[in-house]
Amino acid sequence: MARVYDYPELLIPHPTPENFRQLWKNKNANCPAPSGKVHLEIGCGSGRNLIELALANPQDSFIGLELRYKRLVLAAKKIERQNIQNILLMRERGQFIDEYLPHKSMDCMHINFPDPWSKKARRKHRILSAEFLSKMHPHFRSKGELRFKTDHLEYFETVTDILQDLKTYTIIEHTTDLHRSEYNENNILTEFEMLFKSKENPPIGFLRAEVL
Repeated sequence: MARVYDYPELLIPHPTPENFRQLWKNKNANCPAPSGKVHLEIGCGSGRNLIELALANPQDSFIGLELRYKRLVLAAKKIERQNIQNILLMRERGQFIDEYLPHKSMDCMHINFPDPWSKKARRKHRILSAEFLSKMHPHFRSKGELRFKTDHLEYFETVTDILQDLKTYTIIEHTTDLHRSEYNENNILTEFEMLFKSKENPPIGFLRAEVL
């Protein structure tokens, strides 16, 4: 746990809106093209997806949220080792990210394999809900995107229905079996997906929605 304090320039273990904004300002100042897109990944784990995206898009800026200390430290260690300058990590819940981001400041939100809270009585804890998506809508820039992956197909169907009911998002890519779909060509495997591939590979739902 103490290792989370070893990376003060790229990991905020106890974030506040004030210390986030200061460090984020510093990050963007060092970015080769700070006018690039801003990506947010909720539940970034040990950073595999976030790092691959950041390396492929050095002109963009990336924020990774994760609650588990060990995963945050692993991510920070890999980011530092590869000298990646366009990622900032925070130990924070996705439900509170609106307290940090101003309106019209985000281009893409990535949510990969969140806790599905399978039991019906616990589904109110799911990160993707109509309330959360409505709350986050003002924080997207024009033509912003939501990208969502999960192996829990009931959750996937529920999120699909929510997005179809909302007037502020439109689904432009959708599959209930990502690895056998046309969208797999551009897919970055997360740690969970790598584990799935080492065992029986369950079908994975993927969607990309545009923010209107």
